[in-house]
Amino acid sequence: MNTIYMLASQSTVQMMSFVLVSDGHVIVIDGGNTCDADYLCSYIRKFGGKVDAWFLTHAHSDHINALSSLLERHSDEVTIDGVYFNFPSDEYLKAAEPDGFVHVEKLYCELAEHKLRTVTLHKGDSFKFGELYVQVLLEPDESIRRNEVNNSSVVLRIEADNRSLLVLGDLGVEGGDRLLATNPRELIKADYVQMAHHGQQGVGKNVYEAIDPDYCLWPTPDWLWENNAGRGYDTHIWKTIVTRGWMSELGIKWHYIMKDGTQEIPFGEEKE
Repeated sequence: MNTIYMLASQSTVQMMSFVLVSDGHVIVIDGGNTCDADYLCSYIRKFGGKVDAWFLTHAHSDHINALSSLLERHSDEVTIDGVYFNFPSDEYLKAAEPDGFVHVEKLYCELAEHKLRTVTLHKGDSFKFGELYVQVLLEPDESIRRNEVNNSSVVLRIEADNRSLLVLGDLGVEGGDRLLATNPRELIKADYVQMAHHGQQGVGKNVYEAIDPDYCLWPTPDWLWENNAGRGYDTHIWKTIVTRGWMSELGIKWHYIMKDGTQEIPFGEEKE
C-alpha cells in the first residue's frame, strides 16, 4: 500500500509538508516551518525513523525550516539517507529576497554539521524508493527575473501502482509555462497534483488543464482557502477562489485540503 500524508500546519501560517510511504520506504517533501519540525518528526518515527530521500522544492522558509529544526533538535531520532534539491546560486537568491537568505544559510550549516549526503537535482534525473518512482521535470532557471524564488521550484513527478502525482512546489506562471514548453504532455498529465503556491498565484490555468488531475492536494490553511484576512469570504487579495473555480471547471473528483487537518491519501486506488 502506498500512501501520501499531507501534514497539517502546526501554526496558522501557510507551509507545505508531505510524507510518502511505500513498503517500508519513506520520502519527505519540504516539511514546513520551524514550528512543524516536532510533528513531522513524530510521523517519520511512526514509519520507522528512516527517510530514504528528503526532497526540497525551493528555498523558502515555510518549506525548508522544518528540516533545519529537525536536524538541530531531533537528529538522534531519525536517519536521513539523502537530501535532494537544487537551489539557485547564493547571488541569485540574495538579489531576489535578501532577507530570506538567512534561512538558506541555516539549512546549509545544519546539512554540513550532520554530514548529510546531498544530491543536486537536474531535469531528467530519476530515482526509485520501494514502489515510488521519482522523476525531475524542472530545475531552476536563473534567467527568470520575476517571482524568482517561487519560480525556482523543482517539479517532481512521482509514480506508484499506475498512479501519478505532480509536485509543483510554489511554481509561478513563468515556471509553469517553462514546464509545459520543456516536457512531453504524457509526463505532465497526472492523477494527483499538489496545488502550486498553496493554491493561489501559482501556475496558470493552462498548466492545470495539461495536468488534468482527478485529485487536488492543497497545502492551504483555512484563511487562504477562503481568501479571508478577517473581513469574510473572498475579501482579500489572494487568488485562491479563482484557482478553485478553475478546478471546478476541470471536474476534479476530490480535494484534499490542509485546512481540514492532516490528510491520509491512498496513492494507487480510487477514492469513493
